[in-house]
Amino acid sequence: MPEPKAKRRRVSEETKTYNLEEVFCVKFNPDVEELWKWACSSNTDNPQDSLYPLLNLKLCGVFKYLLDLRDKKENTLFKDQKGKPASKDKGKGEDKNRVSEESVKLHMLDREWQCPPEFQPCARNKSHLFGFWRDTPTENPIFVVEKKNGCGVITPVATDLFDLIRVLGKREKVSPSKDLDKLINKHASTEDLRRITAARNKTVVAKTFNKIGIVVPISKNDVGYRPLTMTYAELDKMLTKSCETEDEAKKDKILAPFDECINYIQFANDECDYGMGFEMGMCVYSHATSRNFMGTISSLLPLSYDLLGRTLYSKIMRKTCEEAESGSML
Repeated sequence: MPEPKAKRRRVSEETKTYNLEEVFCVKFNPDVEELWKWACSSNTDNPQDSLYPLLNLKLCGVFKYLLDLRDKKENTLFKDQKGKPASKDKGKGEDKNRVSEESVKLHMLDREWQCPPEFQPCARNKSHLFGFWRDTPTENPIFVVEKKNGCGVITPVATDLFDLIRVLGKREKVSPSKDLDKLINKHASTEDLRRITAARNKTVVAKTFNKIGIVVPISKNDVGYRPLTMTYAELDKMLTKSCETEDEAKKDKILAPFDECINYIQFANDECDYGMGFEMGMCVYSHATSRNFMGTISSLLPLSYDLLGRTLYSKIMRKTCEEAESGSML
């Protein structure tokens, strides 16, 4: 009679360390690991649901990777054809040579349409998706943002995950348990969200329709950005009206100024004003009619990220468009 297989001992999350930067190709703040350790001790079987009884909040995104890592002792979410785990390229900062397809797939975890690459999902409730925000792949998350279901507007909501728990607790008028409250007081950032947002706003060159805006480097000679050839009100009206008619001739007439602006973007890119195409792409992507302009989005945004040297974001955006066009993305 064969001997029964020994049960695999689960490594304690309290002492484990992770190499998230290597597998995701972006930096993380300590709040991710600290919250995950608490979640695993709070709800051993389903740590992703540890905050659900209190806030109806489910951990997602990077935490889905951590759950798989805990249960399988290696990441089995995305293996290559030989069955090997996702590669862990070493290095710091944005390096197009180390941005693997596995890393891009990990960034697609729980991603939804109208979540730009700067937005990395980390938690959700019934009405909102929450995520880390990084203007470039080389920086730590600036803050946590929220996006309402079916809406392209993105809003800073907390300085980090522990501050998010505190903010949502006040919204729901509930208090955390003593151990969680102790953890919040110990690890929550002491930074002021308004101050962080105000400092970032000074670097935002255009708000776009997602309201959080875009950041691009501007040289001493003011090279890097030039404004669109139309106002947001005009662009909004154009996009909306073009989707209200089925007459192709009328549609072409409505979108004539839009097409002209796209042509100007090509000249802007030639003269290193990459922010113009970035702004237009983000405006269309965050607009209510965005799914009707897949071609425009897929041609403008990945290219803009490439020109700005944000290779990871370019690949995430391309993958986002592919999944949206195939119907596999919400």
